[in-house]
Amino acid sequence: MSKIIIVFDGFCVLCNKYVSWVSERNPSNNIYFTNFNSVYIKDNYPEIKLGETVFVIKENEILEKSAAIKVCIKSMDINPIIKFLFIKSPNFLLNVFYNIIAKNRYMIFGKYDICTVPKNITSNNILN
Repeated sequence: MSKIIIVFDGFCVLCNKYVSWVSERNPSNNIYFTNFNSVYIKDNYPEIKLGETVFVIKENEILEKSAAIKVCIKSMDINPIIKFLFIKSPNFLLNVFYNIIAKNRYMIFGKYDICTVPKNITSNNILN
């Protein structure tokens, strides 16, 4: 199983909840996490900047929005029907909903004062 890196907004409450949720459903332990402010991103992927999307790096390919989430879903232990429906849904349709949520995430879910990483993630899966 290849290494998957999720780059998320550490200020965003929703993003932190998503990262926790993914971490709890990653039986192969191949998903790693880092935020936009990490040294890892600054040193290895300086073109990735904080915006209204989550990024996933897989085999040096940078994916975003629903394409990024689909890569994670494929590696997760979740309900197979939900997994199938999500993976088979067209990206353009998923991105409509993604964009609405992303633009309003701070207003709806809140924002932390400092950039954080969820506490339930093992230190082995955090890239600083």
